[in-house]
This record gives sequence, C-alpha cells and structure tokens, in this order.
Amino acid sequence: MSDAETRLGRIYAQALFDLAGQSQMIDAVKSELDAVTAVVAGDKDFEAVVSSPCFYTDFKEKLVNKAFSGKLGELTMDFLMVVTRHNRMAFLPQIAAHYDGFWQEYHNYCPVKVTVSKPLNEGEVERLSADIASAINKKVKLELAVDPSIIGGITIRYGDKMVDNTVRSRLQQAVKTIIEQGRRRGK
Repeated sequence: MSDAETRLGRIYAQALFDLAGQSQMIDAVKSELDAVTAVVAGDKDFEAVVSSPCFYTDFKEKLVNKAFSGKLGELTMDFLMVVTRHNRMAFLPQIAAHYDGFWQEYHNYCPVKVTVSKPLNEGEVERLSADIASAINKKVKLELAVDPSIIGGITIRYGDKMVDNTVRSRLQQAVKTIIEQGRRRGK
C-alpha cells in the first residue's frame, strides 16, 4: 500500500467518521462498513468491476445500489455512492481500516499484538485480554499471532512498547551473557 493510498483512505475515512459522529451513528456505520467490506472482499468479480476504471460510473453505481440498497443506512449508502462516483472503491479496504482505527480511538480501545508459540483456546484468549486490559488500564483489541519459532512464552506489543518474554529471547540473552562472561575471564 503506497503512501498516497494510505492518505486517501484516511481522508475518506475521516470524512465518513465525522459525518457519522454528527449523526450519532459511529457504531452503526462501522458495522455497515465492515459488512460491505466483507461482501466486496468475498466476491472478487464484484470487487473487480466496482474497482475497475474500465466500467462506466453509472454502471458501477447501479451495481452498488443493487447490492446494498435497503441493507444499509442512508449515510453509509450515500458514502458508498460517493466513493463509487469518484472511482475510489479500490480503496475501500484502506477506508475501512482507517475508520476502524478512529472507532477504536473513540471507544478508548488500545490495539495490542500478541505472539505466542501455540494456539490459545477461547478461555485463554479472554483471560489474556482481560489481564492486559487491567495492566494498561484500557480496553484491549487483541490481535493474536502464532509463531512456533519463539518456542514458548509471549511477546506483547502496544503503542510504542514491547514486552518480549519468549523462551527464544531468554535463550539468546543467556548466550550473550555467557559469551560476555567468557570474554571478561579471557582478558
């Protein structure tokens, strides 16, 4: 994703978020935008047509209208039509991602990325999320990744902070300590 795509997605998302805020529909628009994004991503033919500069705008508008009319609120539908009219449907994933970021900030969520060595069950994820939320005193939106190469333990990233409590990290630190001690003894 280029800087221009990121900026464009952010501009459109900010405009939609501002309008949703004025209409007191921030949560409703997020739900609708998530649903639209899922539908578009799930139908590659639909996505290709509405994102293509090869099709006339009125054809794409009719297609979008047919797909979503009566299923979305007026604000979301109007927004989709503007995006379609300006040939920006290809940016819908970026728009939705930025809107989600604004929504998280509005609701005081802190995105937290956690990496573990093996998959966690639902109860473990809930406990981990609750523990992290308690520790940082914010609501947590957990993004969980599995990386068997860390052997065991966990890494936690939020904001500009990172906690690396993995077995791999501890082993690397132990090796560095042994090497440093060996160098000191050898002098």
